[in-house]
Amino acid sequence: MHFEHYLQWLGEGFHGDMAYLSRNLEIRRDPRHLQVTDGLEVNSVVVLGVDYHQADLPASVRSDPSRGIVARYAWSRDYHQILKPRLHELDAVIGRLSGRRTRAKCWVDTGPIAERDWAMASGMTFTGKNCCAINPERGSWLFLAVLCVPETLQPDPMPIPLHASASTPQRIMEGLTPDEMVGSWRLTDQEHASTATCGRCTRCLDACPTDAFVGPYTLDARRCISYWTIEARAAVPRTLRPSFGNLIFGCDICQDVCPWNRNIPPPTSSIPELQSRAEWTAPPLLEGFAPAEPYWLQDQAFRARFRHSALKRPKRTGMLRNVCTALGNWATPEVLPALARAMDDSSEVVREHAAWAMGQVRRKSSSAKATELLLSFQRTERHAAVRDELALALR
Repeated sequence: MHFEHYLQWLGEGFHGDMAYLSRNLEIRRDPRHLQVTDGLEVNSVVVLGVDYHQADLPASVRSDPSRGIVARYAWSRDYHQILKPRLHELDAVIGRLSGRRTRAKCWVDTGPIAERDWAMASGMTFTGKNCCAINPERGSWLFLAVLCVPETLQPDPMPIPLHASASTPQRIMEGLTPDEMVGSWRLTDQEHASTATCGRCTRCLDACPTDAFVGPYTLDARRCISYWTIEARAAVPRTLRPSFGNLIFGCDICQDVCPWNRNIPPPTSSIPELQSRAEWTAPPLLEGFAPAEPYWLQDQAFRARFRHSALKRPKRTGMLRNVCTALGNWATPEVLPALARAMDDSSEVVREHAAWAMGQVRRKSSSAKATELLLSFQRTERHAAVRDELALALR
């Protein structure tokens, strides 16, 4: 479907350090190269979408620099733990009906399967300019899960084509400029799928604070906040750090501005584990440095705080790096004791970001204490990258 585009995307290096995306390319191109079990080949792909949309945080919380904002998909228990057992249950039902006794293959965005392409082929979603899978009725707040089975299953009928002139939901059309509406929101039948377009709307591309979109449908992960705060292990490029604001895990900006996500119905999911947990939505940044529960500083406290949460993905050092970036963007002298503790961390990446954050406090708050701390750490630091960051912070 989009395999040639995918190969070109890999060739440009837009996947960054996510080397797993370049593995098992033949299976990504055609799941029939995958043996399900006992020599059986894949004959059907079952695609499921699970709505995880929840009411947004209050504006006062989102704009509070003392809080670290988390992407919505991680507000609840780790969705992999929730959906994978349900896929196994579905597979068991199919197996009982067909007489198969062995387990098929299933993934929740962890396998060599092009979930968005198969979701589009099923007619459930189309791929927007922000590279998200979008359902015309439910928007883009969807988890995609895939089950590959050896049985030949009858596909669902294609959805009724959606045309802007007749049945486009009013919630989509409201607020769009005439230039955005021309040619928009057309769901057209193609050989393998019904797909919609984003028309001339480029709100997602324009809103990205780091200019991560090379163009429509093409994301350079090396400039993406979600990539840097979740997947990457290295230091964030210095030029990108100010654009992160108080985002510490993921980024929803390109979805927040999407008209398809305007006034969507409440989620229909009856899965209680997908309900948000307050401590995982926007944790107070300095709270994690408190002596009682220093979960930014100690692995044991971090694991206890984020047990069963997707926030474990970047590990403690990655999250502390992200928190230091957010503290630097807050840039109040109030954060200096926390940054001083981060400067004692064993990770050079963490110390580099803590030094950068101290420099931001020094510049924006004219803090003599920040200068004193920077000079003190400069006398003892041995790692070259951290020493360079300290020197820049003192310049």
